[in-house]
This record gives sequence, structure tokens and C-alpha cells, in this order.
Amino acid sequence: PGLVNSGVVFLCEQRHELDQRERYPMATWARAGSTCEIAGDVLTKTRGGNYNRLATTEETMAAGVHEGEVTLTAGATANQSLALYIGVARENLDVEKGGYSKRGDGWYIRANDGGLWGGGLESADSQGTRAFVIGDRVGVRLDTGDGSLRFFKNGVAFGAGFPAGSIGGPVVAAAELVCPGQCITLVRGAALG
Repeated sequence: PGLVNSGVVFLCEQRHELDQRERYPMATWARAGSTCEIAGDVLTKTRGGNYNRLATTEETMAAGVHEGEVTLTAGATANQSLALYIGVARENLDVEKGGYSKRGDGWYIRANDGGLWGGGLESADSQGTRAFVIGDRVGVRLDTGDGSLRFFKNGVAFGAGFPAGSIGGPVVAAAELVCPGQCITLVRGAALG
């Protein structure tokens, strides 16, 4: 069940009796702005200026609990900046644009400072400079039942996230890369704490 394609796989977690969990691939990166490239599990901003470009999954997350995790593979070519965004966005947005958190269409964590962007927030709950560094894993857990979005650093809960009632679906997994050279890579089989 789900897409088998190049890119980032997000997992759906179905809860059963006795809290047994069944996980299976739900979606992969399917769309990215023309200054970005999807190559297998790797998403890279390859060219252009320092402006946001959106990448999203094709599969809509409308029900259930969804998880995904990526490794921060590389920062910007010019200065190793990790000012990039990972989270969820409304479906069918223009991938040639970005800044959707400011328009009420995206909910993200910014990797360089761990700040929350979206739902009226800009860099809220910032964890300070270098909150994430190259090699760290950034995890995302969306609960469509209560509208919450939690983030993880190397498998451990990180920051406050967006509380219940913050996100109304349907949404897709999303990232906004800002600077050429920024790169994230899928972590397959990730288990978030």
C-alpha cells in the first residue's frame, strides 16, 4: 500500500488492539521545483538563488498517523547553511514557489535553528543556532486525527511541535530547500521515539 517511487518515503502507523503497530510505505517525493532534483532517496537544490523551492509527495495524508525521517546530507554550497524547512503542506501547491508557512499552507521545522514556521508562527520555539547539523536526522509525525505535528532529532522528540488542532488536512509531506547545495536523504525504516 502506497507509492513505490524515487524519493522520501513517509510511513503510516495504524494502531490496533494492544497497541500493536503496523507500518508501511505511504508516499515518496514526487514533485519538486525546477531548481531541485530528486535522485533515488536524495532531494537536492542544484541551482538558482537563495529562495525557497517546494518539494512534496503525491499521496495525500487525510487519515491516520504518518511518520517520515530524512538525513540532513549537505548544507548550502556557499556557507553550509541548513536554513531549510521540513514538514507538511497543503496538496497541489506550486512547487516553483515557497514560503507557504507564511501563507497558512505549510507547517515546518527549520533545520538551522529548530524554529517552527506555519500556523501564524515564524521561528517560534527556536532551539538556537545549529539546532541541527549535517548528518542529523529530522523526523516528522503527523496525527491527522487530532491535527498535531511533532518533530524529532535523531529519533528523539524535539521541541514543542504544533499542538492538537493546528493542522487541518488533507496535506502532503513537504520540504522547502532554500540555497543551492542543500540536500536531504531518505532514512528508510525509521522508527521515531
